[in-house]
This record gives sequence, C-alpha cells and structure tokens, in this order.
Amino acid sequence: MNNKLLIPFVLTALATALIGCGEGEDAIFGSSNNELEINSFERVNNNIARIETEYSDGERDIDVTSIIGSFDLASINNLSVSTVLANNFEGTLEDRYIEVNNRTVTRPIYAKNSNERFDYQVTYRTLDLSNKDASSYQKGNRPIDDRGIKTDLNNYSNIPSNISFPSGSVCYVPVTDSDLSFFVFNDKNKTGYSTLNDWIEANEKRFGSNQSSRTDIVNIGVNNNDRAAQVKFFTTNQRIEYNYYGTEFERNIFDADFVAKDKTSPNEDSFRGVIDCTLVNDTAADFLEREIRTAY
Repeated sequence: MNNKLLIPFVLTALATALIGCGEGEDAIFGSSNNELEINSFERVNNNIARIETEYSDGERDIDVTSIIGSFDLASINNLSVSTVLANNFEGTLEDRYIEVNNRTVTRPIYAKNSNERFDYQVTYRTLDLSNKDASSYQKGNRPIDDRGIKTDLNNYSNIPSNISFPSGSVCYVPVTDSDLSFFVFNDKNKTGYSTLNDWIEANEKRFGSNQSSRTDIVNIGVNNNDRAAQVKFFTTNQRIEYNYYGTEFERNIFDADFVAKDKTSPNEDSFRGVIDCTLVNDTAADFLEREIRTAY
C-alpha cells in the first residue's frame, strides 16, 4: 500500500465532459438571481425517486418524491451541517451560509473555534437538452471510447429510445472552485467499520482482482491527528476509473467526498468524452418523471 497521498485528487463526480455550455443563459432558462433548483433521479433496487434540491440565499431545501415503489428517504443526505477536514484544518460546511448568484452557489467553510473562513463555490454550467434522445450518447467498445451526452434516458432504459426531451429542457454540469482541498462528510456517511484500515480493506475488494488499484493515506484535521484515504481503481476495457474516499474522525469511519483546491477544468468537447447530464431543470425533470411512471 502506498502511504503517500497525492493531492489534489480528482473529484469523481466532476470528472465528466462538457460541451455547448454557456454563462449567459439564465434569462432563457428561467433561473432567478438568488434561487436555483436542480433535479435528479435516484434508483435503489426497484424504487425510483425524484430529488429536487433548491438553493437560495441562506438555505438549501430538498424535496423527495417517490415515483416507483417506496423510496427510503433515510438514504437521502439532507443534513444541514457537514464536517470538513483538510491539512491542519477542521471546520463545517453549513446550509445557512449559502449565497446564490445566478447559477453560482457559494458555501463558506468555517474553521472550528475560529472566524477563519474559506469559500467553496459550485457553478452549474448549462446544456440545452431540447430534442436530445438516448442516441445522444454512444457507448464504445471500452469505457474510454464512450462519447456524447448521457442522460437518464440512458439510465432508465425502459423508456422508448425514440423519445426526446421537450423544448426548454436543460442539464447542469457542476464546476467547483475551492480555496482549499478538503474532505467532507456528515452523520449520514457513517459506516460500520471499526478502523480506517478495515474500510480500506473492504474498498480494495470492490472489483476483486479485475481492476488494478492504488490506495493512498493522508493525515488531516487539527494538528493532522485524523486520517483520510483514497482507493483509486484505474480504467480497464470494462470499467471507467473509480475513486472512493474515507475518513477516520472521532473514533468513527465515514465515507467522504473530496473537493480539490482551485477550479476544475472539465473537458468541453463531446467528441472526446461523455457529458454527465443527469442534473436537470424542472422542464426536463417533469418530462422524465412522466416517462419513468409510464415505462416502469
């Protein structure tokens, strides 16, 4: 096991391609200056739900609608306070300090027992999905050969392949900009592992011996008394790259997310990669909800 952590990591959820996105489309797509609503769909076994997340100045609201089956609301990470750990740093990321400016959501990170703060911003770039259907995404012989715009029309394959998004449909691609590299988690991320080594051992076995991996560990938190780990699985002919993060904090082990310092640089050429278009506006979400109810 390699005990030297190479920071920054790549935040897996943001390692997606980007095309046709602009910064001046709010008037077209109806986003107010201090309010932004983003929709997504989640499936657990045979249960499907629509998740509506609304950011506005000072708060974040989450509304969950079960579409198929009975979705377990406890699985939604809706806690208002999360712990942030970085190099020689412990703080909190809280909903009450949110600022929204068009499609940029700013959430300050406050240091524990201090007035020190760092800014963490997410700007949601937009892509017009009007008339896009399942064929907008092309699967290659290998994951690195996949191209195009991947939407929930691809993820919910029971929906007929010739059905396309209506006019006014938009997807959002998040681009982060942070003052520091950090791990973030809350009580919804608590695992049953006794030690970080147990967490590492379990995550290293996710793909057996079929996908090569590397494990890195770093000391973080106040006086770097806490630890965090990354288990990275490399791309193969069958699977894309995966990154899993875990932290050891106050005698508990948590699954975590990692955000790298500075601004992400997403690919903007759909011919070179895949756009993850599963975060959408109300128009696209209403359409998807109707189609999922019909198809499932």
